[in-house]
Amino acid sequence: MSRRLLALLLALLLALTGCASPEEPEEEPEDAMDWGLYQAQADTEKPEEPAEPEKPDAFTLAYYKDSTFDPITCGEGVQQDAAALMYEPLFQLNGKFQPEPVLCDSCAWDETGKVCTLTLRQGVTFQDGARLTARDVVSTLQRAAASDRYGYRLRHMVSAAANRAGQVVITLAAPNSGFLTLLDIPITKANTEHQLAPTGTGPYLFISGEEGNYLQANAEWWQGKPLPVQTIRLEDTKDRDTARYLFSSRRIELLTIDPTDNMAAVTGQSETASRPTAILQYIGFNTASPVFGDPAVRAAFSRGVPRGSTAEAQLAGLALDAQFPVSPAADLYPKDLERVYSRDDAMTALTAAGQNTGETKELTLLVNEEDMFRRTSAQYIAENLTMLDWHITVQALPWEEYLAALAGGSFDLYYGEVRLTADWDLSDLVGTGGALNYGRYTDPVTDQLLAEYLAAADRASALRQLLTQLQSTVPIVPVCFKNYSVLTYPGTVEGISPSSTSTFYGLENWRIHLSGSPAS
Repeated sequence: MSRRLLALLLALLLALTGCASPEEPEEEPEDAMDWGLYQAQADTEKPEEPAEPEKPDAFTLAYYKDSTFDPITCGEGVQQDAAALMYEPLFQLNGKFQPEPVLCDSCAWDETGKVCTLTLRQGVTFQDGARLTARDVVSTLQRAAASDRYGYRLRHMVSAAANRAGQVVITLAAPNSGFLTLLDIPITKANTEHQLAPTGTGPYLFISGEEGNYLQANAEWWQGKPLPVQTIRLEDTKDRDTARYLFSSRRIELLTIDPTDNMAAVTGQSETASRPTAILQYIGFNTASPVFGDPAVRAAFSRGVPRGSTAEAQLAGLALDAQFPVSPAADLYPKDLERVYSRDDAMTALTAAGQNTGETKELTLLVNEEDMFRRTSAQYIAENLTMLDWHITVQALPWEEYLAALAGGSFDLYYGEVRLTADWDLSDLVGTGGALNYGRYTDPVTDQLLAEYLAAADRASALRQLLTQLQSTVPIVPVCFKNYSVLTYPGTVEGISPSSTSTFYGLENWRIHLSGSPAS
């Protein structure tokens, strides 16, 4: 008789006599003489502690070897991250989207609110030792206004010029008291933009050597703050997918990503810091439709949108749920105006708005088919909002067809995404005739409040009035603001605190641990 059969018979006998028996292991150990010996061994064995990640011998970033570092024209992603260490803006945005002066010392507005005069900080020098001048700033701003990257945010800038006092004078088409939040544009030395790495004022400079290209700490950096490393290696990558592979294979130590991008996932160990963005995901209405022409119906719909679970479950916690088209990370976000919404509230409100008639209404929610996260979010919201007489179907379209349908008004609802500017100018999104106002929402009160907010000295109070109006008229339903993720190899970087527009915000507080270094 086998030992296993004997053990089973013994357990049955003990059970019949009312005695307890120790649990039998799922499988009998091959090298154990008896159960007691196996149990004794199990008691003395301890799980192995996970090995401490091996520290790298250098801090390395990805870059595009044959592409320009010009911060005005280089593409998103790894090139922008590397460039951020070489160039500085007039103002930088902190994690609350507030402007902090860097190259600019002060700003004065004229009585019209359309002309601002910027006084530059004294003692600022470029990496070649030349002094920063108003001419350099003007040259950069003019190039930025004509660029794809910064053209939209500077669309209301009529001119930028240097005056005799060495100041920069910017004239706007209309008042905008939040204009300084738009000036986190990296400044380059005039007439160096055609170089692979134009000359900047930042803490690191680009070096091309026989052993490869790298970033070297600028010994003459005008800020004089401590830097975490003296040299940063650069690893060539051909695209974003390759950059993710380089991080997964430990050939680079830091990578900033949009985690909702349709790319291969990063594998292996990593530490993650969230970087807030001004990228809003929202639901838009066709206000010319028989259903959504009524503000009461739009407001009822908004009550049932599961913002929190959409951000947490559908976007894997990579977003901040929001009830207003302003990032919840921003100091201007009116959290006290938020309401508690639920599906039951939505059903009650829809009934009160005359939508529970017993006649089924077939509604279509458009979404771009190329974006998996938006598709799943749209489907999740549609399932939650299919209630009473409503039956909402999600229609995923290729990008060009999706845009054509929006432009032509061929939709009931659409799931959209837009990168807002940090001054929270919502004119194009909800203003009459706005370029992004696909729902054709029009409201004279909203238009008036938009203009008053942009011109207001008290921006917080004016924005509250505008958002209160949008909360009642509901031209769109904000869902969430996306976060970017800054990935670092475990144990390599301490003190990282990304801001809304910079991975390297507060770089002087970083500590980078490398093999063989005293800090390790």
